[in-house]
Amino acid sequence: MDAIKISHYKNEFLTFYEHASNLNADLEERFYIWKKHYGFNPFRREEQREQLAKEMLTQAFPKYEEALCHISGFELEEESIYRYVSCIREQLRAFEPMHLNVVFFVGDFETDPFIEIEDNEAYTLYYPIEKEWKPIYFVNELVKAVYLNQSKINPSHLINIAFVIFLEGLALHTANLVAASDTSRTSLYPWMSKCQLEPTRIMMNIFPHLRRSDYKAIYSFTKGTGASGYQNEAGFVGWCVVEHMLKRGYTLPELLLIPEDRVITLIEKSLYQVMEESKYIQSQE
Repeated sequence: MDAIKISHYKNEFLTFYEHASNLNADLEERFYIWKKHYGFNPFRREEQREQLAKEMLTQAFPKYEEALCHISGFELEEESIYRYVSCIREQLRAFEPMHLNVVFFVGDFETDPFIEIEDNEAYTLYYPIEKEWKPIYFVNELVKAVYLNQSKINPSHLINIAFVIFLEGLALHTANLVAASDTSRTSLYPWMSKCQLEPTRIMMNIFPHLRRSDYKAIYSFTKGTGASGYQNEAGFVGWCVVEHMLKRGYTLPELLLIPEDRVITLIEKSLYQVMEESKYIQSQE
């Protein structure tokens, strides 16, 4: 039986902001108010998590005023989430009972959504709401939660670049079907339009790093500027590689069933094929 729960920290954040904005508080006092009334810290497994939270609050606080309107107005009905999850599962043929918590929080305009597994083996998706709401972004993260739930994988084990590429590609293509929009992909994902300027170079430069699992590499190919100078090169390569596999006859449900220990070799093989095809096309031009 499915068990999907939705909660949020919106009211706690608004209480904190009301108190903090009415005081001429120094940084320490503001952080005290933050801990008292809000206190959601996304740096749960990081060293120096309290110091990171202070830095997050310092750089984000001046931006909250402009975002306050859509933070306070944020409402997402449970039925909408159930509908998204149902559509994702239909696309992926993923019918393992869904144990999912969705927690909406107010971050620092930089913190990405993340997924953790709880002691009861339910998955929790933490999703920030301080930026403009775009349903396809949220659906993208729900796809990852459905994948993890179906595969029973601990999110902390998804630590090499090849797996990031695979999961990002699977999520992007599935979300594109579930949350179809009249808006073009390039405007939905600004990083994608930039990466399309040099696709072959990006793929060639990421190839030697596929088996890396260190934090520096993961950050570089998602939030950073990768090996070619573009943000989210892993997401772009994921889109290209999964698109290639779909054209070669794979289906999304078949991709979902690929064992974890086969993902690296499959991504290596598929990325090599994409690069070879790209070289052939360029030679014909």
